[in-house]
Amino acid sequence: MSLRSAVAHRNLLYLLSMKELRTRYRKSVLGWAWSLLNPISQMVIFTFVFVVVFTATTPIGEPSGVESFPLYFLAGLLPFQFFSISVTVSIDAVDGNAALIKKVAFPYEHLVLSVVNAQAVTFLIELAVLCVAFLIAGSMVLPWIPVMLLLMVLMGFFTTGVALTLASANVFYRDINYLWGIAVQILFYITPIIYVPEWIDVPWLQAVTNWGPTGSFIRASHEILYDGRMPSTWRWVHLAVLSALTFAFGAWVFQKLSPRFAEEL
Repeated sequence: MSLRSAVAHRNLLYLLSMKELRTRYRKSVLGWAWSLLNPISQMVIFTFVFVVVFTATTPIGEPSGVESFPLYFLAGLLPFQFFSISVTVSIDAVDGNAALIKKVAFPYEHLVLSVVNAQAVTFLIELAVLCVAFLIAGSMVLPWIPVMLLLMVLMGFFTTGVALTLASANVFYRDINYLWGIAVQILFYITPIIYVPEWIDVPWLQAVTNWGPTGSFIRASHEILYDGRMPSTWRWVHLAVLSALTFAFGAWVFQKLSPRFAEEL
């Protein structure tokens, strides 16, 4: 992906991003409220299952002292949904705009970037609501918002890399969509959203949940929002390298395959 081309067509990216935002909840009664109701409904379900039915231990934030499973769950779910929804929608971004690609020459990667941008706006709204919930619970989360935003910038690069790779591959292999549906379910359960990695007795599985591709991001999110502390230097280095390599690989794959999009579609 050419940075010069992306900058030159930034107005197009803006228009595509706005189109994605406007059409996301078009003709729905509740509109943007669905972006909040979806994670809240999952929070209620998992809280009932794990806290009420299985009486699971609620993690205690250190040093924040917060002890709330719903807040712990949402602090991990919202970043994960930013990743999973962005990639899920992006997979069809190129294929779904076949008519546009055949008629107009433009940077095709903007179709993917617009999806990630739109989901980032949704995440910011959800994060604002979550921060209010933390404040009500007695946790001064406001000083940690800039750190959380830095984390999400890294996650944005990682997400874009995955989205570019799968969106370009989906043009040639339509199985990608179905495989991703399975992969995202696996990722959800090996990512420490509803549990703490230290609860796992199997060493290699604990390492996967703690340092896996999505697990490391969610672990950092819990440390920032729920614990109220800075992730370790090793965590930041790991996330920076992971984001950079994934983004570079995705941009390379997309650039190699994009010249064949028009004829394949």
